[in-house]
Amino acid sequence: MLKIFKRFIFVLPFLMMFGATTASAEEGLIVEKASPLGFQETIDKLISNGKSLGWKLPKKWRKNFQKNLKHVTKIDIGRNLVIEMCEPWAAVELLKHDKYKKFLSMMPCSVAVYEKSDGKVYLSMMNIQMMGSMYKGQPEIEKLVSDLAPQMEKMLIME
Repeated sequence: MLKIFKRFIFVLPFLMMFGATTASAEEGLIVEKASPLGFQETIDKLISNGKSLGWKLPKKWRKNFQKNLKHVTKIDIGRNLVIEMCEPWAAVELLKHDKYKKFLSMMPCSVAVYEKSDGKVYLSMMNIQMMGSMYKGQPEIEKLVSDLAPQMEKMLIME
């Protein structure tokens, strides 16, 4: 019984995340872009882009849902890698305020690289501009969005 409970606890966040992503994607909260590169080349370019912009991308912040979910469910969802990254100075500017500590649940920023059944490689990430629009009139959020949105767009350029 404990083993089943542990599996449920492990899988529940993924189910919640995938359900929220599906609903939000149609509303524009998730940006998805096809990559002209192969799977590993897309990952390498994303990491290179992030580092060139001053973002921190520790190797321990990489998640392979294919491997993890296949281990638990025995179902292969296809190649993917979620890379978490942080622009530390922007994070500090926001998180030094108690009213914004709730945003820790969305940090660090995640960019997913995955293959779909069409054989193409895609990237997806949160649409920070849309997210920020929900916090109009809050100068710390507006500054974060104006500083990071252009960088996040550059990170997805795969040329």
